[in-house]
Amino acid sequence: MKPLRYLTFKTMKNRLREMVRKPSRLIYVIVLLALLVFTMIGGSHTGGNDMHHSMDGLVAIVLGFYTAMFIMVANAGFSRGGNIFNLSDATLLFTAPIRPQTILFYGLLRQMGTSLLVGFFLLFQYANLRNFYNITVFQMIALLILYGGVIFLGQVAAMMLYAFTSHDQRRQKLCRVVFTGIFALCGIWLAARCLPFGLEDIGARAVAETTGGFLYAVPVGGWLGLAAKGMLVGDWGLVIQGVGLCVLLTALLLWLLFRMEPDYYEDVLKSAEISYSAISAKKEGTMQEALPANIKVGKTGIRGGWGSSTFFHKHLLENRRSRKFILPGNSLLFAVIAVIFCLFTKDGGLLPTFLLATYLQLFSAMTTGRFNYELTRPYLYLVPEPALKKLLWALAETMPAMVLDALVVFLPVGVLLELGPAEILAAVLARISFGIVYLAADIAVERIWGGSAPRVLVLLMYLAISLVIMAPGVALALVGGLGWDFGAVGMLLLTVVGNLPASLLVLFLCRNLLECAELNNR
Repeated sequence: MKPLRYLTFKTMKNRLREMVRKPSRLIYVIVLLALLVFTMIGGSHTGGNDMHHSMDGLVAIVLGFYTAMFIMVANAGFSRGGNIFNLSDATLLFTAPIRPQTILFYGLLRQMGTSLLVGFFLLFQYANLRNFYNITVFQMIALLILYGGVIFLGQVAAMMLYAFTSHDQRRQKLCRVVFTGIFALCGIWLAARCLPFGLEDIGARAVAETTGGFLYAVPVGGWLGLAAKGMLVGDWGLVIQGVGLCVLLTALLLWLLFRMEPDYYEDVLKSAEISYSAISAKKEGTMQEALPANIKVGKTGIRGGWGSSTFFHKHLLENRRSRKFILPGNSLLFAVIAVIFCLFTKDGGLLPTFLLATYLQLFSAMTTGRFNYELTRPYLYLVPEPALKKLLWALAETMPAMVLDALVVFLPVGVLLELGPAEILAAVLARISFGIVYLAADIAVERIWGGSAPRVLVLLMYLAISLVIMAPGVALALVGGLGWDFGAVGMLLLTVVGNLPASLLVLFLCRNLLECAELNNR
C-alpha cells in the first residue's frame, strides 16, 4: 500500500503545483468557486415559493437521473470497458510487484474522487432545488455523494461486463439483452401503472409509484434513490437499506471480476491505449475519429453537392455509416431527462422544462460535428469559394440533428402539457436557435484559441461567448414577456429573433478561419 499512498499524495501535490504555475487553471477554479459561493449564499437567502413542492417529486427526479447515468456509464462495458486506468498506470502499476486486487481498489477509489469532481456542477442547482423543494446544503451535498456512488458502481459494472463479454460475441449479445431488459421491464411496468390514469394525473401517479416499492426494483438508481429519499425525509433506515444494497452489489461484482479467467489487466489495457492516443492526437493538433467495430457501408458515393456543398453530403454519408442513431447518446439521454422533468413540473407550464432543456443542451451541443476533422485536412481550404459559404456548408450537417433533437424533446412535452401547434412550433424553433448559438460559440473559441488552450480555459471561454451571443434574444424575451405580456409563444419567438442574427454575425466574423490553415495549428 505504501507505493500507492505515495503515488496518490505525489499526484495531488503535482496538480497543486501545476495550478499555481498555470494561472489560467487557477483563474478557472477561482471563478467556479466564486460562482458556487454566490449560488449557495443566494440559494440560502432566497424567499422561494410560498408553497414548496413535495419531496416525493424530487425523489422521482433523482431516481430517473441516477438510473440514466448508471445505464450510460455501465453500457460502456459492452464496447470499451471501464476507463479508470490510463496508460501510465498500465506501464507502471501493472508491472509493479503489487497485488492486482490492491491496484483495482486504488483505481476504483481514484475514480470515486473523479466522479465527485464531475458531479461538482450539480451544486449549482442548489438555488433552484431550495426554491422548489426547500432542501438544505447538507442534503444537496448528500445528493452529490450519492451521485458519485452511481458513477462508481457504473464503472465497476462496466469493467465486469467488459471482462465477461469482450471475448465472446454471443455472450455479449446475451448480457446486453439482459442488461437492457431489466431496465426496460422497469419502464414498462411504470408506464403500465401510470398511463391508465390519463395525461392529467400521470405526473402525480408517476411520483406516487416511483417513491414506493418501485425504488427497490430499479438496480443502483432506485437503491441510491431510496437512500436519497431517506436523506431528504430524515429516515436513516431507508439510507441504510439503499446504501446496503449497493454495497452488496459492489461486493458481488468485484467477486465475479476476481473469479473470472480473463485478467482485467488485459481488459483495460486496450481502453487505456485508445484514450492515450486520442489525447496525444489532440495535443498534436490532429483528430482521430472513433469508428464502430462494424460499419454498414450500404450505398457508396456522395451522390450530391457541388463545390463547398459537397462537404454537407459527405458528412451525412459518414454519419450514416458510423452511427446507429441520428442523434448521439447524450442528446437522447438529455431528451429523456427533460421529458421526465416535465412530468413532475406540469403545473409550471412550458417555461421550466424549456429552461432545463436549454441548460442540458449546453453540454450536448459542445461539438461542431465533423467540422473539426475537416480543419486538419487540406480539402476545405482548397475549395475556390468564399470562406463564409464554405464555413456554413461544413457546419450544415448539424442542422438535421438540431431539428430532430428539438422534435424529440418538445413533441412529447407538448403532448404531456397539452400544448397547441403554435406553442410546440415556437419551442422547437427556439431550441434550434439556441443550438445555433452554441455552435457559433464553439466556432468562436476555435477561431480564438485554435485548439491549443487548456481544456478548462476553453470551457470557460465557451460559456462566456454563449452568454454574450444569447443576450440579445434573452433581453427581447424578457422585455416582451414582462413589458407587453406576449405570452410563452411570443417570448420563445423573440429569442429566435435575437439568437439567429447574433449567431450569424459571430460566424461572419470568424469566416477567415478557413482562409489560413496555420490558424488551426498554433
